[in-house]
Amino acid sequence: MKYGTIKWDAKSNQLLSTVCRNCPDPHFQRRSEELPHIGCCAYEPVFTLFEIYKMIAAGETDFFMEQLYRNPRNTIYEYEIVAGAFIHPLFYSRGPGESESPAERYERLRQSPHTAYQAVDERLAYAVCQFFVDGKGCGLNPHFKTSICRSFICDAVEERLSEEERKQLSARQRMIRDEAEPFHRKYRAIFQEKGWTLGDNIEEIMVYLQELNQQKAE
Repeated sequence: MKYGTIKWDAKSNQLLSTVCRNCPDPHFQRRSEELPHIGCCAYEPVFTLFEIYKMIAAGETDFFMEQLYRNPRNTIYEYEIVAGAFIHPLFYSRGPGESESPAERYERLRQSPHTAYQAVDERLAYAVCQFFVDGKGCGLNPHFKTSICRSFICDAVEERLSEEERKQLSARQRMIRDEAEPFHRKYRAIFQEKGWTLGDNIEEIMVYLQELNQQKAE
């Protein structure tokens, strides 16, 4: 199914845009010509229990352990894993006439809850998702992409759509969320009741998800 500049990939349940490689959204423009122009791939994806389950169900346990769980760049929370981005060296450098580097500005902004969101934008302006592949885009198996990565369409692209196309877009985005979010909430509650977390009980959680996949296959 296609509409406007967006394609619906039914096989992987994801939205794709034909203009992403030349991102038109002002918010995602880089702050220096030295930075790669990668649009919304200046991001740190958050993998939930749903994506972890899909990796394990696909038999990609080694990929999950090596690329996500044991990757020193990543941050493991109780039921989510944040895939840390590559940060360009310019983030740590002061430009001509500047009193602070982007990194120093980031630290200053994150000190206040009123500017914390600005701090995130400051850092991501110099970030490259670790799964980004130059000349291709996302190098991650689309079945393992987060629901946000599969559903996000920037304002500059959405503005090109007709009213009917925007309704179709919204329906697709809702379908992606409805697939991932309830799963994550359900099994987070189960693991909380068991006292399990990704940090302390990864083996138990992996066995549980493997058994869950076997039950679904029967």
